[in-house]
Parts: sequence; structure tokens; C-alpha cells
Amino acid sequence: MKYKFVEGRRKGNAFLLLIPTAAMDIIIPFKPSNPKSRLSSIMSPNERILLAETMLRDVYEAVEGIGEARNVFIVTPEPFQREWFRGEIVVDGRTLDECINAAIADRAEGEELAIVMSDLPLLNKDIVEEFFSINGDVVAAPGRKGGTNMLLVRNPNFRVSYHFGSFFRHRKTAESKGLNFVLFDSFFASVDVDEPSDVLELMLHGEGKHSYQLLTSLGFYVDFSSKDPVLKRKEK
Repeated sequence: MKYKFVEGRRKGNAFLLLIPTAAMDIIIPFKPSNPKSRLSSIMSPNERILLAETMLRDVYEAVEGIGEARNVFIVTPEPFQREWFRGEIVVDGRTLDECINAAIADRAEGEELAIVMSDLPLLNKDIVEEFFSINGDVVAAPGRKGGTNMLLVRNPNFRVSYHFGSFFRHRKTAESKGLNFVLFDSFFASVDVDEPSDVLELMLHGEGKHSYQLLTSLGFYVDFSSKDPVLKRKEK
């Protein structure tokens, strides 16, 4: 358990209180090799790698530096380092579920663990701060296709099961263990970029993000000439 000093007053006299504060670790899972294969129809392998890394940077900048006693880890199956990342790289060859469940089981009661996916480039600090402030044993931000884009766990008895509609399994798991499960509703947190339609959302809403700038430099743009916006790419 970590502690912090808080100023208090009694009968006009100031004093300092040393009170316990739950530490929070933030895990960002990341796969460096052959990422985002479902974008193969519109991007080359090298372009997909660049997009995955710039989205990771957008996510890191959204979660980094918020609040106290929050440590950011990138968990990856192979070595990975970039100059902009100031957290800790954890190389772990286990499955995502195995890695996260081990981290949850290692927490003490009341300590917080957040898992934030690396392909949420529309996240910003306001959204993340609000997410972290929600009360509940388990707080989850669903993706648009039923996945779990952000997860906040405050009880070491919870276990994850990612992929294939994981949001609904996570809710069922929490309820089966008698844990309070809270849905966090955010459009920007729901946009995980896996398919060309997701890239369109990034181009519509992501101005100022590193990933938006990359896509623009690669020639992607949004055509508003028809009823619905269409993702297009300039001819090389």
C-alpha cells in the first residue's frame, strides 16, 4: 500500500495526514509483429506497423501522467522500445488472458489495475480521467463490436476472457462472483481500429492525433461528396 500526505485543519491549526492510497498500474497490451492484419486491403505491412505504433503512442499520451501512483506498462510478446515511451516494457510470451489474470491475482484488495487496448487513438485525458473515477469492482468500456476496450479492476478475484464478445463475458463473470460491474459509455473509447470502417472514424474524429497525422501523410482522406462520408486514398 502506498501513502500520500493531505493537509487538514482542526481548530484553525494546519496539520498533515498520512493516508493510504491505492496504487494503480496501467497495462497496455501491444503486438509489434504483423499488427492489424484486417487492414491489409488498404495498407501495406510496413504501413500497418507504423499505424499500430502511432496508435499506441496516442493511447500512451492519453493515460500517461494522470493522477498519482499510476505506472504504465506495455506488455508485449517481443522486445519493443521507442524514445517517446517513459514507462516499463514487460516482455511476456503468454496469452493475453494469462498475462492479465496473473497481474490481477497479484493485486492486493483495493489496488487498481487498468487494462487499456493499444488501438484506441481517439482517447484523451478527459475520457481516461473520467473512466478512472468511476466507482465499481469492475468498470468496463465496451468496443463497438462487443469487445472490452478499457477495463478497470479493483477486486483480485475477477478474471478476464478477451476476444469474441468479451464485454458480455466480463459482465457475466463479475456478476457470478458477486462483484459490482459498471459500464462506461464513451464513443471515443469504443473506437478500436481493426477494419477500414474504423480508419474512417479515426479520420473523421482524430485530428491532432499522431495516427491521424500518419494516415494523412499516407494519402488517406475523407470524401464528403456523397450522402455518407467515404474513406479514400490519393493515388501515388
